[in-house]
Amino acid sequence: MNIIEELKRRKVFRVLASYAVVVFVIMQLVEILFPIFNLPQWTQQFIVILLLIGFPIAAIFSWIFDRTPDGFIKTKKTKLSKSTLKNDKPFYLQKRNIILLAGVLFGVILGTFGQNILPKSEGINYKSIAVLPFENLSKDGEDEYFADGMTEDILTELSKIKDLLVISRTTIMKYKGTKKTIKEIGKELGVANILEGSIRLSGNRVRITGQLINALNDQHLWAEKYDRDIEDIFSVQDEVANAIANALRIELSDEEARMISTTQTESIEAYDYYIKGRTLSYFYEAQKNVEAIEYYKKAIEIDPQYSLPYAGISRVRMSQFTFQFMDQDFSSFALKEAEEFAKKAVLLGPNEAETNFALGFFYNATQQFDLAFTSFNKAIMLNPSHAHAHDEIGDVYLYNYGDFNSAIRWYDKALQRDRELVPAKWFKAEIFLRSGQVNEALKNVNEAIIDHPNVTQFYGIKHAALMAQGKNKEAYDFIVDKDNLYTKEGRSLIFFQMLGISLLSLDKIKEFDQLIKKISQQKYSNLTHQQKYLSLLKLYKEKNYKAVIIGFESLNKSTILTNNSGTRRVLSDVFYYWRALSFIKLGQYQNALKETFRFRPVNNQASVGYILDHSWPKKDYIRGMAYEGLGDKLNARRSYEDFLRVWKNADNTLSEIVDAKQRLEKLR
Repeated sequence: MNIIEELKRRKVFRVLASYAVVVFVIMQLVEILFPIFNLPQWTQQFIVILLLIGFPIAAIFSWIFDRTPDGFIKTKKTKLSKSTLKNDKPFYLQKRNIILLAGVLFGVILGTFGQNILPKSEGINYKSIAVLPFENLSKDGEDEYFADGMTEDILTELSKIKDLLVISRTTIMKYKGTKKTIKEIGKELGVANILEGSIRLSGNRVRITGQLINALNDQHLWAEKYDRDIEDIFSVQDEVANAIANALRIELSDEEARMISTTQTESIEAYDYYIKGRTLSYFYEAQKNVEAIEYYKKAIEIDPQYSLPYAGISRVRMSQFTFQFMDQDFSSFALKEAEEFAKKAVLLGPNEAETNFALGFFYNATQQFDLAFTSFNKAIMLNPSHAHAHDEIGDVYLYNYGDFNSAIRWYDKALQRDRELVPAKWFKAEIFLRSGQVNEALKNVNEAIIDHPNVTQFYGIKHAALMAQGKNKEAYDFIVDKDNLYTKEGRSLIFFQMLGISLLSLDKIKEFDQLIKKISQQKYSNLTHQQKYLSLLKLYKEKNYKAVIIGFESLNKSTILTNNSGTRRVLSDVFYYWRALSFIKLGQYQNALKETFRFRPVNNQASVGYILDHSWPKKDYIRGMAYEGLGDKLNARRSYEDFLRVWKNADNTLSEIVDAKQRLEKLR
């Protein structure tokens, strides 16, 4: 008798098949039931280990023992005849096989539909929490910043727990003073748990109350009241974080417990100045930025080893550098101080997420992408719920690699943690636009405008999207209604650029000429591209193609609109695009072809605030027309195919897509 027949005789195969079916069904039940009862992750792992250990044990027992009407007996080493081993019934009619098949089907049905059979909220992460703004019960209204500071610091402590998804400050602050119920808030934020509380300051005493509520069923999971001296405020934050972890049955690692118990400063006065500065910095206003830095520096004077104020100064300086870049002397100073304070912050607090983020923020803005990526990853390791760090990694994928898909994935991760994070929303919408997915871009930007009606970048994206669809009148009507937004925000040059494009598209030449004069009267207009760019577009419309070619080359060689390192013109592709089109119109196909090879290797330059550049993919489209004009049908066909491949997700109704397909069909 060979080993296979012996295994069959001892029913090893049958036992192992039955065991596998039972394990399959058990794992389906574990996956469904354990999250509902908030059981820790290690319990699922423990079940898996037990089931794996049981597999060889089942095999050994089935070899040694045999089940009979008299119970389990040791299997005899009897050699049976082939006729004894043979079962005359077909495989599908054998009772044991029918039972096994039924077990497999039950497991599949349970895994497929079990999530809907048992009560749960779709898309809810059961290890997720939002910390609502703590209510300020102090008589002194000026203590409001302290209550907000307590909210954010508890949120920060909770964010250090890797198994817990924590909604960021930006999103939760809009619920300050809300009358919405816990269930409503939980549903809007997509979280299973809500922490709410209050704080009262009285002299050197502080009273803090907090309660953790399950947002799915309104069940109270934990509540506590603390009456402490103000000096004990840090220990209260630690206690709350640990209590919530216990209530949610999350087992903290030694590293997480250590990070939660680590205090950056022992000085309440330094901490007070820090949270005052942090509160002001969130307004992103010029004067409040100045005041924020003053508070940060006071905190440093009291405790020079306190790393977080250094990080705060660096982030404010980077904001000033971004929005005051026209003042070259100041922007140079801001950039230098941002680097200095960020590096000092990391030196003092290497295990603080905010210090690493501040340094990454500087590196990203100065195009040191590998260093930025390292810093952001460390920030996320220290604070897995750091939404802005996820957003900035998306920027790295966009700027460094031109990888739109990876960038969008990271922007989505950021928005999962902070639904109000504006940069992630506008870059995501812009990527859709630059990919030719205009309908998707409009969908995203329309939703963003509802939530952020005063963010000018969204209006620029919507205007460009409507123009791409050929809805010129609708784009004009839309942007004219939003004039007040741009003048209020001091971004009128961007508005004038969009208005000028719309006026040209509608042949409103007289109004266009008046607009050009108005642009020349704006501050910094001589340092920007708007007046020259719009004037060149008018020349193209007038079919003065030679002047367009000369003008865009001159604009490309000018000192304006370089990137932060001064090595690449941010609008070069746009200039090459219009030059190439002009050469095509003149029948100079060889020159047009040369122009298409001047485009950047990858489509990795963000264009918010300049021109919404979706010219890069069109280089292959223009290249096809150039080859076609030269009579090179093979390369023309390949170029159109490249264009359609790069814009494979683009809307089929876009004029370039329609034309490229028609040209390709003729060439075939």
